Amino acid sequence: MSKFRKFITIFLLIIGLIVAAFEFYRTMLYAITTSMNLLYSGYLWMGVGFIVYLISHKFFFRKNIEIIQTMSHEGAHMLIGALFLRRKIYQFNAKSADSLSYGDNTLGFVSSSRNSNRINILSTLAPYMLPYLTFVLLLFRLMIKNECLPIIDVVIGFSLMFYFLCWKKDTRRDQSDIRLCGVFLSYLYIITFLLFNMSLIIYSLSGGISAPMNIIEAIGHYFTQTWNDIMMVVELVRS
Repeated sequence: MSKFRKFITIFLLIIGLIVAAFEFYRTMLYAITTSMNLLYSGYLWMGVGFIVYLISHKFFFRKNIEIIQTMSHEGAHMLIGALFLRRKIYQFNAKSADSLSYGDNTLGFVSSSRNSNRINILSTLAPYMLPYLTFVLLLFRLMIKNECLPIIDVVIGFSLMFYFLCWKKDTRRDQSDIRLCGVFLSYLYIITFLLFNMSLIIYSLSGGISAPMNIIEAIGHYFTQTWNDIMMVVELVRS
């Protein structure tokens, strides 16, 4: 990435981070207000899913959690590369640490048809901010009866806690993906899109039992609110 292109990318991401942080703040206020009004929302059941995962992580997944996390990490690379960047995937590899040979510290990799001379930040940093299985569950949430929402919301919380622990483990300065894109640019990108994704998830779990919001409505609500806030700032500057 050229210096000029990198400068423009960082500038746009800083603006995006400011907007995403403000909208995430509004999202949390929205969630708190919804909860205080005693309307049904998925937040309680999502919290139950958090607890269920933590218990499962400690007592059931302990032996294989490392390779599961690696598979999820490489799966994000593969998903973005194949579906959105239209790359041909040649190889998917994931290993546990105790299977590595001496001098080998690579737990996993995805081999694709990408141009090796260019770095695509979308696929490179996808594992650090994209809870793709959670979004699949949110789409599935569209198709179930309202009475079954608590069940799917527990599963959504379960998947989200899994990603939280994956991000905690993987988001390090010495991580090869982060070093490849640059530490400052990587963290700026990750935080911006993490706030964005979490806002969509929080909005998706709001609403009453008779009229729950879904991921499609959440996206529309988020961008409508963002646009209104930007227009509000513009009017304040003008006045």
